[in-house]
Order: sequence, then C-alpha cells, then structure tokens
Amino acid sequence: MDNTMLNRFYEDNVKMTRNETSQNVEFVKPLVHGILQYVHERDKRFQIQPLNVGSYYSNLKVSRADEFDYSVVLDAGSSFSWTPEHRLIMDSMEIMKWLKHQFHCRQHQLGNALLKFQEVKRRFKALVSEAVNRPQIRQYVDAKRLSESPATTLTISHPNIVGDTISVDLAPLIKSHAPFKPEFGWPRSGARWPSWAKIEEIKAEGIHEVAKDPFYWSLSFVMCEKKLVDGIDLNGTCRKKSQRIIKKLREMWCPKGTKQELTSYHLKNILFWECENHPYDAEWTNEHISVRIVSMCYLLIQHIQRGNLPLYFHTGVNLLENKDRDVLGQVVQNIFRFLKNPEHYLT
Repeated sequence: MDNTMLNRFYEDNVKMTRNETSQNVEFVKPLVHGILQYVHERDKRFQIQPLNVGSYYSNLKVSRADEFDYSVVLDAGSSFSWTPEHRLIMDSMEIMKWLKHQFHCRQHQLGNALLKFQEVKRRFKALVSEAVNRPQIRQYVDAKRLSESPATTLTISHPNIVGDTISVDLAPLIKSHAPFKPEFGWPRSGARWPSWAKIEEIKAEGIHEVAKDPFYWSLSFVMCEKKLVDGIDLNGTCRKKSQRIIKKLREMWCPKGTKQELTSYHLKNILFWECENHPYDAEWTNEHISVRIVSMCYLLIQHIQRGNLPLYFHTGVNLLENKDRDVLGQVVQNIFRFLKNPEHYLT
C-alpha cells in the first residue's frame, strides 16, 4: 500500500474543510448554550456547561462537521464508589446494555433521594423540548426524535450551516468518578502505552455513568477515552490520521442496505489496541501510515473472526456481542478486497 495514495485520499476524502467546519461550529455552540441555559434555569441539577465528547471534539471526525455530541452533567450531589450493591449491579452489565436482564430499572441513592433514570430522561427531554419549541428556535430545529432515544437528538436545518443538516446529541451524564476495578483489566501490567502520566490522569478522572440505553444508566468511559486521545499526536505522529482514514474506509466496507454492525466506536477501540501493541512514536510517523493502516485492518479482521472485540478500558465487555455475524463476515471480505486492491478504494 502506497503512503502517497493514502495521503491523497486523506486530503481529498477525509480531512474537513476548515472554513466549513468553523461555520458549523459557530452556529451550533450558541444554540446548544441557549438550550442548556433554558434547561438549567428550570432545573438547576442540569449544568449549563456540557462536556464536549464525540469524534469532532477529539479530532476524529471525517469529511464534515455535521454531528456534535454533548454530555450534559447532572449534579447528583454526591460522590460514588464501588459499594457491594454497585459490585452486584456492575458485574451483571455489558456496555450499553448492562442490567437489562436482571433489573427493571436502576436507581442511584443520592442522599435521601432516589434518582431513577426514567425520571431524569423524562424531565430532561421535556425541558429540551420546551427550549427548542420557542419561536426563535423551532423554525430550524427538528425535535421530532425526542421520544425515540435516551440521548435527545436535535436535527438542525439553517441557511447558515454547511450541508443539509446538523445532528446534535445531548445525553445526561452523572460524574461518578468511580475508580477502575481490577477485573476491568486496565491499566495492563507491562504495557508501554499509554504513559504513566496519562494513566494517572485517566484514573483521576474515573468512570462516569451516562444514558446510553433506553431504560438504564450505563458505565461511561467517554471522558477516559477523550483524555486518552488528547495529546496522542503531540510529537507529530499519525495516530488520529490513521484512525480517520479507517473510519472513512468503513463506509465502503459496510454492506449497503444492511444494519451498520461495524461502528466508529469499534474502530476507536481498534486504535487504542493498536497503540498499545505498537507503543512507540517511531512506529507512528507519517512514513509508517500504510504499515499502521494494514496492521489495524488485520487486527480488526482478527477480532471479527474471533467474535470478540474487548472494550479497551474493560476487557470483560465484548463490543461484538449480539452483532450479526453474517454482516460482519461481509465486512471482513470487503476489508480483504481492500488489502488486495487498495487502489480501487483510494482513487
């Protein structure tokens, strides 16, 4: 695979145009601030300043800034730790779906009050709905999906944005700051990546809980992942660039007309595992980008064929569980076709 071809593909198909990106960001930020300010004024538990998460704010977005993800911090008024009750509950969880089989709903004990996810979801969505239905906003914000997803999704159409629409996800998050448990398998003994300083930074942040499932709170490593990505190319390496190229190629690997069983979140975890397997900056120079792309492809194939892609921060979670094996098998075949004839995909 040719580095020149990959770099050209990156410039032509992956890299976002700075002016277009700036235009969309400048439109979205005050809009989100206004909505969250309205929500906060009516319920002080929801903080105005959101956490900027998602691929755009980690510089992993491809092509166009048309999706923005925010975690809206819910002031729970208490710190969290791994109590015996938490141990019982957490050990029955799987990422995005924990607790589904054993508990009808999960509650947080916050002082003398019980915080149920359903109540938080209902309250937050009602307030966001009120905010976007104000005359100055409702003409260009479509909130029809408010009742369909735990994350409140807004679709924005406006003459001042680039592209047809912008999607904004707002998801309530509890900053639990829970410590990593030994059974999560992170950090790994003997691993040379990330650095000790980065590990300590991530451990200080801890684990939070977010509304990722229609009915339950789930463990969230979103801020751990963000901190891991921050500064990842400080020495001029190509880790993010490699990830963005793989994300763009995913659009061609996934069969048309089928459910997208391979997601960008899978690929983010592939990046993390590749970084741990190849921890040195010298392995991630721009001259090695074709080597890293090929290596990440084979790593992805390996995990799909095994039917197990461990979550980087919690190896007990299989991100491929309950995925359609036939569809993923087609993805593997398309990756092999890419490796055999990359020119067909890159030119």
